[in-house]
Amino acid sequence: MGEGQSPFRDSFLYGQHSPFATIAERVKPAVVNISAESVRESPYHQFFPYDDEFFRRFFGIPPERFRRPQKSRSLGSGFVVTEDGYIVTNNHVVRDADKITVKLSDKSQFRAEWVRTDPETDLAVLKVEAEYRLPTVELGDSDSIRVGDWAMAIGNPFPELGLDRTVTVGVISALGRKGFSFGAESPSYQDYIQTDASINPGNSGGPLVGISGQVIGINSAIISPSGGNIGIGFAIPINLAKPVIEQLISSGTVARGYLGIMPQQIDKDMAEALNLSTTEGVLVSEVTEDSPAEKAGFKVGDVILKFAGSRVADLTQFRLLVASKKPGEQVEVEVLRDKKAKALKVKLGDRAEYLRLASAERQGDKPETYWLGLEVVTMTPELAQQYNIKYLRGVLIVGIYPGSAADDSELQRLDIIVEIDGRRIETEKAYNEVAKSLKDRKKAVSFFVSRGGTNQFVAVRPE
Repeated sequence: MGEGQSPFRDSFLYGQHSPFATIAERVKPAVVNISAESVRESPYHQFFPYDDEFFRRFFGIPPERFRRPQKSRSLGSGFVVTEDGYIVTNNHVVRDADKITVKLSDKSQFRAEWVRTDPETDLAVLKVEAEYRLPTVELGDSDSIRVGDWAMAIGNPFPELGLDRTVTVGVISALGRKGFSFGAESPSYQDYIQTDASINPGNSGGPLVGISGQVIGINSAIISPSGGNIGIGFAIPINLAKPVIEQLISSGTVARGYLGIMPQQIDKDMAEALNLSTTEGVLVSEVTEDSPAEKAGFKVGDVILKFAGSRVADLTQFRLLVASKKPGEQVEVEVLRDKKAKALKVKLGDRAEYLRLASAERQGDKPETYWLGLEVVTMTPELAQQYNIKYLRGVLIVGIYPGSAADDSELQRLDIIVEIDGRRIETEKAYNEVAKSLKDRKKAVSFFVSRGGTNQFVAVRPE
């Protein structure tokens, strides 16, 4: 049943119980509380909480023995999607967990042994083994919602206070929100629903429900300087989540198509410069070598107008269209080249396989030690999209070791190194060659980096 066809309309108009009460009664039994625990070894002695070599030696504490384990716990929400115990939540709720406990609405608790995740959408599916059928939610159609529609968030805010299955009500404030950076764990695919229904810590993974009583989104994030709700919350659209959920349940992984280009949003100035009558479509600014796109004949400067029969409105929609297709699937893509429409047929690759090979290649190129305390990788269009930064040829700083020369400098993680001592750096291989040639250097090294769209020089003095 779509929005605007709610069976609760008459009761709302004629002063009976709020339709939200009926919806809450229907959905709350399927909302669960999730506790994810992880244990990591602390670098400190269990009776000596200082990480200092001098004091360790002074007190005669062995360097490796009697390390105290550190336990951390993440608390969140989720909802049951099948009667036999499959539960949807956020990846960031259960990430790196050693033990996951799910508490149902009837207060019973289960250990989730089966966990499958998709960091690229920040989604996860858990499985609990109950001896009875569990209450479930009904998944709706997030494409049918409009700004101004009612929305209800259900979850477990501030779990330490025992506020299980709290219901809050608001409206859909906006659609298609994207471009948020949550560090290294930023979802690659963002198309958030914005709502002012109160979402607080602990609500992550809970359902956002429409007036039809169906789940339209998965509550995932808030914007807040204080950590509490200020009326700006975000949910993953259920239509984006559905295929991910289905694949995680059926195969444990998510297969996505891979094209191998760097797509660029077309703004008004770019449209004018290219003599385009509209800002719809995406501009091809890079074609990855030996990619499906290169094999199909894509060229830098092409404007992609249609993908597999769907008109391309903007960059976000285009990336979701590509990801929605299966590896090996052949699709037709309409591009504008030299002011003429041209149809290209491309057999999509496997995004996961591409990322695996790229990672293996980077590992093979790594030096035995990290020069100046830096860990870098060759910048790619995919990394630019993953970290929501502008693509630029160079190497991306993905790690800085504490206490290193780089750590004592002004270099920052996610800086793009463009030059070192005036030498152009476009690949990790080139970086390693420069690092090898400068490894015995004692005086400061000049780095030219791009950060947040601006360029600057940074001097790093070797230790």
